[in-house]
Amino acid sequence: MLKVVCYSIYHSPNAYLGILIADRKLDGLSVEVERRPICIPKTRGVKVADLVGSKEPALKGEYHREDCTRWAKRYGIELHFTAPEVFAERAERWRQSPFDREELPARAYYAALGTGKEALLDRALFRAAWIEGLDVNEASVIRHAASLAGLDPDRLITQALQDDTRRMLESSLAAFERDRCPGVPTWVLNGERFWGKDRVEWLVERLKLLEEGTRDALATTGDSLRPR
Repeated sequence: MLKVVCYSIYHSPNAYLGILIADRKLDGLSVEVERRPICIPKTRGVKVADLVGSKEPALKGEYHREDCTRWAKRYGIELHFTAPEVFAERAERWRQSPFDREELPARAYYAALGTGKEALLDRALFRAAWIEGLDVNEASVIRHAASLAGLDPDRLITQALQDDTRRMLESSLAAFERDRCPGVPTWVLNGERFWGKDRVEWLVERLKLLEEGTRDALATTGDSLRPR
């Protein structure tokens, strides 16, 4: 089975839209998607663009919201942006928090691995951010998402705060940089990067080509083994 690694951040509208679109497009394909939510280290800033040393001027941010709204409408995905002043208030809290931005929800996801409900938690965290308008950096919001996913909220938070989940997040962030990802969401397939919701179709096309190549190779191998 082919494997794709997907890097994301919960408060990225591009990641939210891209992952939902990818889930639809990849359905039915023989592929394993390894989700790797990451965070934004405080040493870089609190904005998604800060993660990769980029900048988002006000005009670009305005267009970004407009374009994401079009994408959401095109694919029938519910999406609600928070007001700029709400983001500013949250950004100040993130700067004062003992955690990096998106660190706690990412650690919660890694804490859920092996429960069989990690995908439900992943979806619930995105829902909290982009449908309910909540800040997933807050422990209360993570507890809320955990309940929706059928997980024990207190147990999940306790596990999320353990050193092993911190190391899992650090490993994913290191892998994101090692794979030279330009932003989120980025899917990596056999070392090839597909960045952004507008590259999901290209990812699907590549997967289908690889699947066809595997089937052809197996057919050829089978023919060669038949008695002559």
